[in-house]
Amino acid sequence: MYDVLIVEDEPIARESLKYLIDWRALGFEIKGEAENGQQAIEMMRSHYYSLVLTDIRMPVMSGLDFVAELRKFSNAEVIILTGYDDFEYARQGLKLGVQDYMLKPVDEDDLAIVVDRIREDLNEKYRTRKQLNLGVSALRDQFFKKWAHGGMKVREFEEQMKLLNMPLAWPSFCCLVVEMDFVHSLHAYWTDQEMSLKRFAIRNIIEDICSQVGHVFEESEERFAIVCSGGEREERGGDEGLKQILALAERLASSIALYAKEAVSIGVGRIVIASEDVPLSFTAAERALDGKFLSGKNAILTGVQREGADLEQTELRAMEENVIEAMRSFRHDLLSAALLQLKEAYRSSSVPPGIIKLRVLEQLVQLFHLVKEAGANQALLFDSGFGDYDRVMSIRTIDDLYQFLENKCLSAFELLMRIKEQPANKVFLTVQKLVLEQFQTPISLRSIAQQVYMNPYYLGKLFKANAGLSFNEYLQQVRMDKAKELLRRTDKKVYEIAQEVGFGELDWFYKRFKLYTGLSAGEYRSSFQPQSKE
Repeated sequence: MYDVLIVEDEPIARESLKYLIDWRALGFEIKGEAENGQQAIEMMRSHYYSLVLTDIRMPVMSGLDFVAELRKFSNAEVIILTGYDDFEYARQGLKLGVQDYMLKPVDEDDLAIVVDRIREDLNEKYRTRKQLNLGVSALRDQFFKKWAHGGMKVREFEEQMKLLNMPLAWPSFCCLVVEMDFVHSLHAYWTDQEMSLKRFAIRNIIEDICSQVGHVFEESEERFAIVCSGGEREERGGDEGLKQILALAERLASSIALYAKEAVSIGVGRIVIASEDVPLSFTAAERALDGKFLSGKNAILTGVQREGADLEQTELRAMEENVIEAMRSFRHDLLSAALLQLKEAYRSSSVPPGIIKLRVLEQLVQLFHLVKEAGANQALLFDSGFGDYDRVMSIRTIDDLYQFLENKCLSAFELLMRIKEQPANKVFLTVQKLVLEQFQTPISLRSIAQQVYMNPYYLGKLFKANAGLSFNEYLQQVRMDKAKELLRRTDKKVYEIAQEVGFGELDWFYKRFKLYTGLSAGEYRSSFQPQSKE
């Protein structure tokens, strides 16, 4: 609805205008009345009205003077009403951007035609403004994403900042990455639209909180990232800058839980001084977030910087990197050799056991990252709670610790080989087959992903690329088609059919069936039954 202000010194005329046409049916609502131009100006300054109907001859301030003053701060649509057929009034009104000039007494049909045309103009302006805002928002997202990923040189950075009118007079910078924990554990009935609405709500919350201290951009379907101020330089010398960033992260997590009713995990990068070092902060935030499999969901994670590692730890790190490189090359012989070398190094090392355990935990983070990058399902290897962390910290001997790491590495290698050997089209066909076999059960993208050894996020993208619709939409299509068949061919009760096609809640089935077919289950069944003859 567009708000309307009537400016008229005669009470009877004001009342007549209010009921002359069906304002609500035309998309408008009378929200204000003023007796003269001066009162109308005060009302316009305190509330935005989309349309103003004003008389010309009024005490205190005339209609034309009112419109002239109004144009200094508002672009509201204006219709002038007058009892005088004076072309000079019309000419002056047109100069002031008046949309129409109508003689009193106002004809009902004429007013309806003018108001309807103004509504179309307002709708078009709204669409244009929305498209412009979306365009600017998309440009900003592209800019910040490119900057955070290190794809922008200093000169391009400065030019883009001027183009988008975003001066960043910050003494330091820090990146945060917000991951929506619920993305891969959504109820199977969620559609893409429902998912988009949830993500839109979470982004709005982040933007509201960070509006004065940072900028938000979409990193992926499951992540938003923030480039924000890292605090004053003198604050960086101590812990104040980091404390402020952690406080911001905690506020984000608690607000999203309160208003969006969802949990998120947040990776916090390190504070940097130069704008060209923002990619380092962003990478640190991503790496910190990869530790979620140890800390569990709904966590705020920071990357711990290692101080002055000695030569022996440096050598251990090099051997650990050899293990990861052997896995990347898909060479089992190189992996076995690298693991054996690491085992001997662990046994002969003088590094304290506690430090070696921390190194094993870091190795798990690298494994997690490697498996995730490949699109494999990391949930098959890593405990989503504190299980892996507790196991590592409770191990008593170096041999047991090595055995634990070796098992993880070999399992990860086997998983990577499976992913490498199964073509995308074969995975897609397998998923379709599994859905047709299991749609009667409470399956989800996550449960199917486990069966094909893939990361739910990557599987979801692969499935949509091949099917042209999301996994949840395909699952709903299969269930609805089966429900339609049962309604046509059997006398089963609706609740029996709902359970048979995988809906545990009858109300949810009714809602989804009506949305899918445009008919209730009863109406659909009736449409296929022969009509009785009288």
